Amino acid sequence: MIICAGDTESFPFAKSIGIGMHDSIINLTKVCLHCIPKRIIFIGSAGSYDNEIEIGTILYSFCATQIELSFLENNSYTPINNVIKIESFNNVSCETLLQNNSANIQQVNVNSSNYITNTSRFNNMMLHAGIKLENMEFFSILKVTQHFQIPCIGFFCVSNYVGENAHQEFLTNHNFVKQKLTDFITHHTKFFEKLH
Repeated sequence: MIICAGDTESFPFAKSIGIGMHDSIINLTKVCLHCIPKRIIFIGSAGSYDNEIEIGTILYSFCATQIELSFLENNSYTPINNVIKIESFNNVSCETLLQNNSANIQQVNVNSSNYITNTSRFNNMMLHAGIKLENMEFFSILKVTQHFQIPCIGFFCVSNYVGENAHQEFLTNHNFVKQKLTDFITHHTKFFEKLH
C-alpha cells in the first residue's frame, strides 16, 4: 500500500493518512486494523538540512528520529526511544532491491516533529547526528508499522532547505516535487509492484 500525508500533498495512487504526527498515527493505525497491508510505502516532501542536496532529489529511508530543537539545546530530555530503524524490507535490504531495479538513490535518516524548523541554526548538529531530512509524518508511520510488524519504506523528494526561507521554498517547489514523486513511481513501476 502506498500512503501519503494528503491534503495538498495527495496522489491518486496513494492513500492519504493526515498531516503531522498525530493524524498520521491515528489514521494509519485504522488502516492497519482494517486492511492489514502486506507492506507500506510512504511518499512525501521533505526539507533538507544539507544544502548540497538539490531541490527535487529523491531519497529513501528506513530510519526516523523524533528530536525537538529544545533537546539539541539541552533544554529537554526524553525517557522514550526517539529513534526507529528498520533494517530490511521483507528480509531484503533496500539497497539490494533498489540496485536490482536501477533506482540510484541515497538512503538517509529523517527527523519528524509537529513543528517545521524555520532556522538553519541546528542544521550542522542534525547532519553531525547523521540526519539529513525533515518530514512531519515518517516517525509516526514507522512507529505504527513497527507495532503491526508491517515492512515499511519512505521515499522523499526535497522541497526546501531547512532554514528561514523554508516555507516559501516549499510553496514554490511543491507542485514540482509532487510531479517528481509521481514520475519516480511511474518510472519504477516494476520495483513498486514488487513492494506493493
